[in-house]
Amino acid sequence: MASEDAMQRALRRLVEEDAVGQLRRRDGLMAALGSENGALKLDWVEAVARLLADPDALEGVEAEARAIRARGIRHIIWAGMGGSVLTVRVLCDLGFGGGIGKYSDSVTIHPLDSTDPAALNAIIRAIATAKRLTLPSAPGAIDTAFLRALLDDVMMVGVAMGMTSEEPITHLTWYTDLLEQAGLRPADHLLVMTLPGSYLDAFAREHQAPTRPLQLDGGTGTGGRMSAPGTRVFLLPAALYLTGISAEPGQLRAVLRAAWDAYNLDLATSHPAEHPFVRLATALSAASSDGACRVLVSMPEGWGSFVAWLEQLMEESLGKGDKGIVVFDEQALNTSASGYHEDGLLRVRVVTEASALDGAPFVLLQPALVSTEPRDRLAALAAGFLGWQLSMALYGYLHRVPFAGQPAVENYKARARALREQPDPLAVATNWQPAAHDGMLTLLAPAGIVAPEQDAAISQPAYVFARALVGQSRGLPLGYLDVTVNGAAGADVVGMLGQHARAIGNTLLGVPVKIRQAPAAYHSTEQSEMDGPPNLVSLRLVARETEACLLGQYTNGFLHAQAVSTWQAMMEAGHSCFLLVLNGSFADARVPLAAFWSRVEAHLRNR
Repeated sequence: MASEDAMQRALRRLVEEDAVGQLRRRDGLMAALGSENGALKLDWVEAVARLLADPDALEGVEAEARAIRARGIRHIIWAGMGGSVLTVRVLCDLGFGGGIGKYSDSVTIHPLDSTDPAALNAIIRAIATAKRLTLPSAPGAIDTAFLRALLDDVMMVGVAMGMTSEEPITHLTWYTDLLEQAGLRPADHLLVMTLPGSYLDAFAREHQAPTRPLQLDGGTGTGGRMSAPGTRVFLLPAALYLTGISAEPGQLRAVLRAAWDAYNLDLATSHPAEHPFVRLATALSAASSDGACRVLVSMPEGWGSFVAWLEQLMEESLGKGDKGIVVFDEQALNTSASGYHEDGLLRVRVVTEASALDGAPFVLLQPALVSTEPRDRLAALAAGFLGWQLSMALYGYLHRVPFAGQPAVENYKARARALREQPDPLAVATNWQPAAHDGMLTLLAPAGIVAPEQDAAISQPAYVFARALVGQSRGLPLGYLDVTVNGAAGADVVGMLGQHARAIGNTLLGVPVKIRQAPAAYHSTEQSEMDGPPNLVSLRLVARETEACLLGQYTNGFLHAQAVSTWQAMMEAGHSCFLLVLNGSFADARVPLAAFWSRVEAHLRNR
């Protein structure tokens, strides 16, 4: 838990060393921590101020939004991973995913950050339902007239703020093939935003797809997780929304002006002790143990989706060298459980009323979050993005953590690239040792977990996993339990997994629990799981069978390659990571999975 003395020591250091000033000037230690391969990645710090100083840039984005609508586009599939799409998901969840009101030409945004064909199917179904179209009865069946009717007002925006992201390329390839079969000109239905020289940039040039720079000034000094609110990842969806509710010009500028004023970076520079996000950084630092902090965040009603964006910001930026901030939504931990410990633990409660300032270790007052006026609410969101980014950088400064780049994830990306070339990326599950089997479930474990001399009774998957949970990771007490679902399992299955995992983690062990959806999670929190605070146990689930793609050709090969490659990379890093392979679909495995968790719980109670 954070102590007042530790907070004051951290604050004195930030003041004496002018840490915020270094960040703004892009010099000193801040410049070193904010650089990747010698290139500064700090354009995000003053991005909003530069946009407000430019008389035309923001109005240009509003003009882009109006032009998209004028071309007849009514649906946008926003394909990206991590910071290229998480901001858009938050906007959509908060009601900013399309224009509403007196204008009938609203544009609906459909975020896409999965390589599971089921995710593509869900978007196709949503668009078909909106148009009252009946989908073909057989997967893969192509009817030119139907495709034209379905896609004539649909655009795919492919985004990559990293050099090596390949998922959006697979989505664009799939979509381009459909456009060609529909007799629609791909250039009229595609838009690419990426970095020069990236894999996606090469794809755009090869296919002559229209492109826009992510930063309005064409710069490349903004990492994906800092893409909001200063890049097109935030600005274009916001402009589509704003121009849909009003024809008034200059709305985007007004939103950013209000956000920048509320953020008040000048106050953080001149009087750091008075700035709430500077104080938040000192609280996080004071609560940390050896540079590692677990933070449980409570958001106001309706703002829960913000936590997913916050996870990526903190974990991709700071999860390095066994240090970092691991973010969880608010969870009730059993303080009497044997595994409960307060080392490196902080609860942060975001409130909207000053009367609620008491009652938590750290309370962050953000009254604008309850605004019902759309522009004010959008400005409050943008100010929140800016504030948490400042806290992240200051924590990195206090603990000497480079917050630019995410080097650990390149390992699994390279592995996945190779596995995609194999006929069956899950073939490793056939002969892997050690492994434990129970019906349609096969648990692939790290070396040394299942000994050959063990009898069948104690080589069941549930027993093996339960034993790992009560063990230690690198000699440390268990920090948290991670459960990662590879693919688009149904809400009932994910809900069941979460219920069991929290009963075991929160109640029996007294530790926080993460329920992640992959492959999206591999672009938002995997850097931390690979190289951040090491005391976790991770269970990754993958089903051999997934939905067939309703339209066109898109297989589950990439999905399976990612599941295997991330598991392999985690084991190589020395983590207690398990891959649970389902010989069927998630729907088929619902009952066996529930039984697995019940047995894990029983084993833990017996211990």
